Amino acid sequence: MVPLHSNFSKVEKRLLEYIVPFSSLTNGEHYFSFTLDKAFFACFEHSLVESGNIEINMVLRKNETMLTTTYEVDGFIDTQCFRCNDPVDVEVFGDFRLVFKFGHEVSDNEELIVLPPEAYQLDLAEYFYEFVHLLLPNRIVHDEGFCNEEMVEIMKKYIIE
Repeated sequence: MVPLHSNFSKVEKRLLEYIVPFSSLTNGEHYFSFTLDKAFFACFEHSLVESGNIEINMVLRKNETMLTTTYEVDGFIDTQCFRCNDPVDVEVFGDFRLVFKFGHEVSDNEELIVLPPEAYQLDLAEYFYEFVHLLLPNRIVHDEGFCNEEMVEIMKKYIIE
C-alpha cells in the first residue's frame, strides 16, 4: 500500500481507495468493488461529471507475466440538461478490459498497459474516470417532454430556422 506521507494532498488521499496492491495477491482471480461518487469526481479538475453514484466491479486475473482486468460499470451521474440546464440523471453502464504487462516496451494498444517490472500496485482512479466519460452520451438531454418548458419557450424565441 502507498504510505501516507504528510506531503500527500487531500486529493491523493481521497483516491487511495482506488489503488490495488497486487504484489501480495496469489495467482488466479480476485474480485474488487469500487464506488464513484461526488468526492471521487471532485478530485479531477474540469470534469464533465460533478456527482453521481457509480459501481465498478472488477475481476483481476494475475499470473507471473501479466494482470488481466475486466470491469463492469453501472450507475448514474447527476448533471445538467444541455437543452434546458435543469438537473438530469444519466444512466451509465458498460464493460471494459485492460491488460497490464510487465516490461519496458511502449504499447500503442489502448487496452495494453506496460508496467515496469518493479511495479507492485495498480492506481485505477484515472482509468475509472476515463471509463465514465467514455460512457457519456454525446448530448445529455431530458427525455422528450421533461425539459423545463419555460426555458424551452425562451429558447424558441432565439432559434433561427
